[in-house]
Amino acid sequence: MHNLICVVFVFFALLFSNNIEAQDDPVLFKVNNKEVNVSEFQYIYDKTNGEKADYSEKSIKEYLELYVNFKLQVAEGIDIGLSEKPEVKREQDQYKKQLASTYLTDREITEKLVMEAYERSKEDRKISHLLIAVDENATEQVRKEAFEKAQKVKNELTADNFNELVVKYSDDLYSKNNGGVLGYYTALQLPYAIETAAYNTAKGAYSDIVSTKYGFHILRIDDVREAWGKVKVAHVLLRTKKDPNGAKVMIDSLHEALIAGAKFEQIATMFSQDNATKNRGGQLGWVGINKYSVDFENAIFGLKVDGNFSKPVKSDAGWHILKRYQGIKNAKYQDVKSEITNQIKRKPRFQIIQDALVSNIKKEGGYKENETTKKALIDSLTNNNTFLTYKWKSDKNEALNNMILFDIGNIKASVREFMSIAQRAHSERLNQQPRTVEAAVNRIIKKLATQKCLAYEETQLDKKYPEFKSLMREYEEGILLFEVKKQLVWDKASSDEEGLKAYYEAHKSNFKWGQRANVTFYTVLTDDNKLVKKIQNAAKNKSAESVKGIFNKDKELVQTTTGIYEEGKNMELDKLKWKAGVMNKGYTKDGSTYFTKIEEIIAPSIKSLEEARGYVVADYQDSLEKQLIQSLKEKFKVEIYEEVLKSMVK
Repeated sequence: MHNLICVVFVFFALLFSNNIEAQDDPVLFKVNNKEVNVSEFQYIYDKTNGEKADYSEKSIKEYLELYVNFKLQVAEGIDIGLSEKPEVKREQDQYKKQLASTYLTDREITEKLVMEAYERSKEDRKISHLLIAVDENATEQVRKEAFEKAQKVKNELTADNFNELVVKYSDDLYSKNNGGVLGYYTALQLPYAIETAAYNTAKGAYSDIVSTKYGFHILRIDDVREAWGKVKVAHVLLRTKKDPNGAKVMIDSLHEALIAGAKFEQIATMFSQDNATKNRGGQLGWVGINKYSVDFENAIFGLKVDGNFSKPVKSDAGWHILKRYQGIKNAKYQDVKSEITNQIKRKPRFQIIQDALVSNIKKEGGYKENETTKKALIDSLTNNNTFLTYKWKSDKNEALNNMILFDIGNIKASVREFMSIAQRAHSERLNQQPRTVEAAVNRIIKKLATQKCLAYEETQLDKKYPEFKSLMREYEEGILLFEVKKQLVWDKASSDEEGLKAYYEAHKSNFKWGQRANVTFYTVLTDDNKLVKKIQNAAKNKSAESVKGIFNKDKELVQTTTGIYEEGKNMELDKLKWKAGVMNKGYTKDGSTYFTKIEEIIAPSIKSLEEARGYVVADYQDSLEKQLIQSLKEKFKVEIYEEVLKSMVK
């Protein structure tokens, strides 16, 4: 009895819950028994109308009619099998993967990393470092010894002996002879661990020991300045390798020409020896710090005013003249957010975002490893003796391969899938520490789990993100609408010649020419006023060919073109009185004179099918679409819930 009461209670609880949901998002209309809720209609109504979405009765009813017609065509696409066409399904799948990729990140962590990079990018930091090198795949013992050496060095550091210790201990040959100086850096230019240490350490102070794939670092922050940002710049380059003196003389000459008013872009195109940039006016594009040598960089950022060019600047490549086009400092967050996000997704720190996402997916999806299967797998690979070598090939033990290694939600991962990845995962098997079978198995399981977790999350996106569901529905139905219109309207209107002719004959009065003029445009290759007057007087009473016969005996003095123009379609003609024989006074430009004569006025008339084809096809398409909608209203049942509709009106 108690169980029966519980079942009844649960039933009514679910019923009550469903009623609440139905009240929160009631059905607005149905097409072919497929429901469209208020939320869906509001989403598309707001998106389409924008600021004009006033929810007036007139506006809602007008848009409802359009949306019902849209859904009728979607229903037709499904009914005639267009949704099952391979190319349609392929296009939908491609869009889903593309759209899903924007959701398959931990948004909170992504936002945090993007904001962190933005804040850091406001400063440039001058860094020196001391490196105790160790291979990233070294044994734990070797790494332990290297770390202990770094600790010893850190303990010896004082305020004044950093340079001495760099010379004595550092394994970075690039900076060792320069006191460990690396130069100025800004956000997203260094490995994340070094960048974080650099921005968390005060000017003049030493960082904690930083671990990277290169080894262990100790940083000193030598300077902190406001970020230089980036500059859009171009250059002229003369190389000095073959003729240093000649290059210097030539660059000075080009500089003097620029001072005298020569165009920089023309100078670059004509004289620059940088083949990569000369054909685009010397443009180097946007330049930030650490792209070029320090002296060249200082010259670029030394140009403070847009449009200014530099004096000749020497670099290892030769002599340059630089021109600044635009500079950006202290950009607003919203202006650079997308760019920083894309940069982070291409960098190793993206692994932080993905690891956080996978961790959350595992919790939400109930990720569970099968310890029995995992133990059997490890035992099998241990007994094989070749798993940690290039000689290893996956086991053909069908019983083992069919066992489930882990599952998340309704997605399962088998040992066979593990073997497939392990065969290709050389880094996880061969190159990472610790080099034990169990550790390698865990690394490969992590890789496989990431793939499966992302696949599982993709199946949950429409449940978790209403906007994802709306965008996918909009795209999928949009493809169907396109296919329906293409097959039943556009292609038919273009290829149905008999139908097109019949439509034209029934509606030919809609395709009329207005009043038109047959016009001659004269070009007289002289600005001699007396001669022009003679030609114009002759043109008043004679044909264009007669005028050319009179005045073109010695050379081609008069040129003409003719055309038929509809009234209201040519600004110059519309200034004239529309009457046969009317001429304008014309005008003179660059030594030639131009005038126009109306030869004939053509009365309004019906256009032929060929003359009006574009308009006829467009109108025929509209007619076919109206016929299609009418036939679909007869084919499919449409139900509109008036009370729900009224409740939306504001």
